[in-house]
Amino acid sequence: MIERFTIVGLVFALTIILLDFYLLRKRRIQGRGFVLWFLIGAVLGLFATVPILFDLLTLLYGTQYVVTAVAATGFFFFLLMFFYLYYKLSELHGQVMKLTMEMSVAKYGRKTGVANPKPENTEEPKEKNE
Repeated sequence: MIERFTIVGLVFALTIILLDFYLLRKRRIQGRGFVLWFLIGAVLGLFATVPILFDLLTLLYGTQYVVTAVAATGFFFFLLMFFYLYYKLSELHGQVMKLTMEMSVAKYGRKTGVANPKPENTEEPKEKNE
């Protein structure tokens, strides 16, 4: 007989995978995000259908209880995801700052009537006074 946690785990894994495909089809998720969440759903489904894998986790961590090994794995996974999200947020912050600077330069150019403002590093040619 199939145990209750196997059914719950499989339903949750299939939900993640189906939602992942739906978001990919609607173009709301990109390639790397799709692969990440597909792998998470597949690994969750694998652990739900093959409970002996939990024993491997207890051997890996050297604990007696499965719940301790699962909690430690979950903690490390979420810590890794938080680090990834922090990295992506920093990357987006840099892009927003760059876009803000470009918009302010364009707005200043429109206000002064200059179509294409000169970059800061170029020097104007000096006039000869004879």
